[in-house]
Amino acid sequence: MTLQAKRRIATVLMMAAVVTAGITHAGTPALAADKKAAAPAAAPAPGTAASVQANIPKATLGWDKLADVKEVHSMDNGLLRVRAAFGPEVQALEGKPLTIAGFIIPLEQKEKSGHFLLSAMAPSCPFCPPPGPADLMEVRTSAPIAMTSEPITLTGTLHMVGDDDNGLYYRLADATLQPGS
Repeated sequence: MTLQAKRRIATVLMMAAVVTAGITHAGTPALAADKKAAAPAAAPAPGTAASVQANIPKATLGWDKLADVKEVHSMDNGLLRVRAAFGPEVQALEGKPLTIAGFIIPLEQKEKSGHFLLSAMAPSCPFCPPPGPADLMEVRTSAPIAMTSEPITLTGTLHMVGDDDNGLYYRLADATLQPGS
């Protein structure tokens, strides 16, 4: 067995142990005593916007609004071209503010950046498929933000790009990091 294969097996086993044990916010394994001592947070009233928001996983916030997009394939000078065809609800969001959460995919190696990609899926998850064009957006922030592997929440102006040479469908301009991200 090669060293690379052994490392992959060790990584998978370690991740399985982490998933089985649970992780606290500090990144340390949660102990049974910690789980008992943690007081449950007060749940928002059922049927309110807060209760709906509370049940959305943080990294999927906003992506559901962008889901009505289809890929249209065509040939252009002998090359396959993929374009986006946005549904009417998505088209109505053009130029409007959008709050969205996701994971940073850096475009440059800096501690802080004002230009990066935001992904609906964690780019470091070995069990997740790679994101497609509808699961990514190009982001330009009004001020550089610190790179992190944790999900972040941004608010900015949404622009749709149905025919981008880079294969991206969405851009978020003048984005700001939301508190608590």
